[in-house]
Amino acid sequence: MSKNVKTANGLLKAFLVFNSAIILVPDKFKGIPVIGLLLSTIFYFIVTKSDKKFDYKLLIVSTSFFLMLVVSILYTEDKSYAFKKLETGSSLLVYPVIFALLYNCKEHLSKSFIELLKWVFVITLAFFLVSTFTYYFLTEPYYTFKSTIVHYHTLVDLRIKGYEIHSIYLSMSIGVGILFLIDSIPKVKRINKIYSILFLALFFVFLALLNKKGPILAFAVVGFIYLIKTKLKAKPAIYVVTSIILFVLILAFIPKFKNINRFSELVDLDGLKSNQNTSTSIRLDIFKCSMIQAAKEPIIGYGWGDANSALVDCYEIENPSLLLKNYNSHNQFLSILLSTGIIGLMIFLYYFYYIFKFSNKNKNQLLFFLLLYFGLNMLSENILEREDGVIFFSFFINLFLFNSESKLNESTEN
Repeated sequence: MSKNVKTANGLLKAFLVFNSAIILVPDKFKGIPVIGLLLSTIFYFIVTKSDKKFDYKLLIVSTSFFLMLVVSILYTEDKSYAFKKLETGSSLLVYPVIFALLYNCKEHLSKSFIELLKWVFVITLAFFLVSTFTYYFLTEPYYTFKSTIVHYHTLVDLRIKGYEIHSIYLSMSIGVGILFLIDSIPKVKRINKIYSILFLALFFVFLALLNKKGPILAFAVVGFIYLIKTKLKAKPAIYVVTSIILFVLILAFIPKFKNINRFSELVDLDGLKSNQNTSTSIRLDIFKCSMIQAAKEPIIGYGWGDANSALVDCYEIENPSLLLKNYNSHNQFLSILLSTGIIGLMIFLYYFYYIFKFSNKNKNQLLFFLLLYFGLNMLSENILEREDGVIFFSFFINLFLFNSESKLNESTEN
């Protein structure tokens, strides 16, 4: 092996790990692991003179909806805002290109190395959760342990300069970590099962601390579908049912929001009408405006830069209080409909359909449930338009997407 090949190997592995641990990277520097992985991949591709199969169909499907958003810039008026969103969402193009270049690269994207990347994500996420909680507890002068628990979701948004992450997006990260652990537990040795269960318990505790409806409900739906899809086999059923019971107990006993049940507003119809300041009421008003405005430009939408402006025009008429925070659509599917119309939405839905079908064909359960989890969260958040969401969505979806066939081939070869 030549010196250049060894260097390329080392850089590639280092940046793959770096991207898995991106939650520890300060906000201003999150682009560095992404760019570094792209450059190291190109370097590796060149020095190894790779003649690996290049799957153009996967690349086209995985980048099609992003390219549609780029096309929409041509007819949007606020081009400066559109290009800011383009920069934020650039990983939707970069990661598919990276993993297309590394397609079937078994030397580095082997099953064992992908397991390592999952564990890097789990361990760094656990470190972030524990260290931030400890930091708040030790540095807030008037906070007891109980009050730190109650206010953790607010502190994580604002308290550590350079590491602000919205609590909803942190909850989504925890959900992904739980999916990784549930997928790994049956595969590891007994001692590692104990570590996995401890991490699982820790993640459930912090998911309860953050207490965000969207990620919790999404995880509940994924768990239910998991049981159906695995046909209630003994081991999967035990893991999932035990996890659900554990989480419900944690949620019930943690002192949170003075014992107010934030989930009750979902079924309290009278409360939704009388109190328009609940998160559910706000979202319903936003969804109403999104549908009103989408109906006015149904085919190609308003363009990536003008979707929010269209919503603001509706807020002024339907609910001026929404102007105070300049809310986006709070639904990724509606955002794409507003930006690119029915054409763009159909491309985006086909992306989901293709990956679900692809994951079933290649027996990649984790890819299936990971995309399902993200898709459910997209019903209440524009996760592809925030750096906190789009980077780890694009990295892990494309990592598993472009390596499903290689893992299947490995199993058939062995």
